[in-house]
Amino acid sequence: MLAALAAAAARLDRADVPWRLAGGTGRLLLGLPGRPSDVDIEVAAADAARAADALGLPAPTPTEGGGWSSLRSQGALAGVAMDLSGSLRVEGPGGLLLADDADGVTVRFGGGTVRVEAPGESLARAVVSGDAAREQRARDQLPTQPAAALAYAELRIAAAASAAR
Repeated sequence: MLAALAAAAARLDRADVPWRLAGGTGRLLLGLPGRPSDVDIEVAAADAARAADALGLPAPTPTEGGGWSSLRSQGALAGVAMDLSGSLRVEGPGGLLLADDADGVTVRFGGGTVRVEAPGESLARAVVSGDAAREQRARDQLPTQPAAALAYAELRIAAAASAAR
């Protein structure tokens, strides 16, 4: 998993694509619980095609379901599943949440750094979407000392509610 992440990071950095690591692999780099099965990468919509090309993935296509939408491409790099999302958008009973507005944490990895989705972002997305099962999974994956992640999630949830007005 980490070798594939290193390869993805090198390719995206060479292509000068701003990106953020999300999902289980991001939590792994932050030392949080979970067992990643793929590498989730988020980029702005304007960078999605370039990111897919750099990673050797198919051209991104619009996808939508359950209130989640993005330009998405999936494939594999170094034998590991890659999931690329451009301008992920979550809309549900809790409002409208745009991944492009999400904060991140810079983590040392390999010989450089990786920007990782902020702890609490997955919880905010789950709450906004109204998906109780996803919300429970996100709560189960919070840091041992969850105060900062919960505060971040609360801010994102409030922003989502405001954006929907």
